Amino acid sequence: MSSIKLIDLFAGPGGLGEGFSSLNNDERFYPSVSVEMDNVAAETLRFRKFYRIANQEKGKLLQDYYSLLENPKSFNSYLENHKNKNLIKELNQSVWNHELGSISSEKTYWEISSRLNLLKKKQSECIIIGGPPCQAYSLSGRSRRSKMLKQGAYIAKKDERHFLYQQYLGLLPMFKPAIFIMENVPGILSSKMNGGFIFEQILDDLRNIEGKIKYELFPLTKLEEIDMFDSYKGKDFQINCEEYGVPQARKRVIIMGIRNDLLSSNAPKMFLEKNDQVSVENIIGSMPKLRSGVSKIKGQSVKDSEELWKREVTNWYGYKKGIEDKEIKEALFDLYLPKVTSSSLNRGAEYLEYSDYKTSCDALPKDLRQWIIDPKLNGFSNSSTRSHMASDLKRYIYNSVYTQTHGKAPLLRDVPDLIKPDHANKNEKIHQDRFRTLNQNKPSKTITSHISKDGHAFIHYDPTQCRSLTVREAARIQTFPDNYFFCGNRTQQYHQVGNAVPPYLAKQIAEVVSNYLESVGI
Repeated sequence: MSSIKLIDLFAGPGGLGEGFSSLNNDERFYPSVSVEMDNVAAETLRFRKFYRIANQEKGKLLQDYYSLLENPKSFNSYLENHKNKNLIKELNQSVWNHELGSISSEKTYWEISSRLNLLKKKQSECIIIGGPPCQAYSLSGRSRRSKMLKQGAYIAKKDERHFLYQQYLGLLPMFKPAIFIMENVPGILSSKMNGGFIFEQILDDLRNIEGKIKYELFPLTKLEEIDMFDSYKGKDFQINCEEYGVPQARKRVIIMGIRNDLLSSNAPKMFLEKNDQVSVENIIGSMPKLRSGVSKIKGQSVKDSEELWKREVTNWYGYKKGIEDKEIKEALFDLYLPKVTSSSLNRGAEYLEYSDYKTSCDALPKDLRQWIIDPKLNGFSNSSTRSHMASDLKRYIYNSVYTQTHGKAPLLRDVPDLIKPDHANKNEKIHQDRFRTLNQNKPSKTITSHISKDGHAFIHYDPTQCRSLTVREAARIQTFPDNYFFCGNRTQQYHQVGNAVPPYLAKQIAEVVSNYLESVGI
């Protein structure tokens, strides 16, 4: 198969690009240029690109990568002292830390083209992947803007985020990609502007690009009784990730556009094959048991420690009478609190060695297990826990015990009054699920960027750990390989993971794209 140039727009930390770049030992979609405005996410992309290069060359370069995983802060100084200038050039050319729309589409085109040509001068077809930022379309974002709109502080048609897809659109007639993949959140399907649905406008714009180049649009889900060249609409393009082996109830809207001169009625399947459902316990159940930290207690100078954590988790004096659910009370006081008292847990680390690493994915289907596990590793990066307020620790352990007992996470109305948060609207219908435990027997709820603000909606199902997810656990649920490192501080790492496309889903999309292109001689 020929090599195909890859352009990744609005790349984020690289979830979508990872699926394509990893296909066929990195040789099918090469060279690649990723464009991302956030400088921390761009640093993550450079770190990952270093792995791609090292994995091809093997030897000392690959050994260096695994050493850097254990000490990632030395990455930049390592590059500064590296003698291989071609390596530095490829890293710098492959990742463009740039805000799309800040310069003209023509200048963007020439910049990306020059980077691709510096990496590999041989001409080839290209594909474009990526999705404009979703803040303008997400349901939570629209809820916030609705309040601003009522206050006269928001004007939809002046919000440039609604039109970032046009930056993507403007590059299509210039690059003339054989195929493009555009993705976004499901909220885009119901988002409106000037009385019309934005998504229908996007589809219309993609089908009617100025100039000679034209594209036919296809979903990646198998739709019954629909011909290849039918005009698809709306929810046809929505993908439920949990149906394709991703341990997460995450929905994405994904459009595949095929250039008209490459259309073929004899092409292979153009849809994703459904996989068995994967639960939270399958993906993170065999990872290290850790405790959270305890945030500084008002009026006290006591520092976080295992003893302090145990004291705050198990101190239910004065709370027991407020628990009316007998099953919860028995499980909490007779089973889990004694387990916490006798446990010995640490808070993890930015690199956490783990003797049972290679068996930490044994519960997964073979293909996903091979995707996640790296036999050369002996531990986990991005694996330190965050701290929680002492009052939240009681809510966390109660919620997880409730979930273990009843098979579902409690709402605020299911929680004893004594441990409810001191919020003015705690007894109202809204925000009843602000404290949410993951159900170990089901796929996770959607990992969102909100996990960077607090862990209340992502409480670990194991009551004895009494904490929210680590970055690595969230990354596993998102199906990032364990050797994928996220740069920045922990908050920035969470943000990147929450904003990404699941790479394992991207790998399956890349296979569909590659097979189709091979069928038409590319």
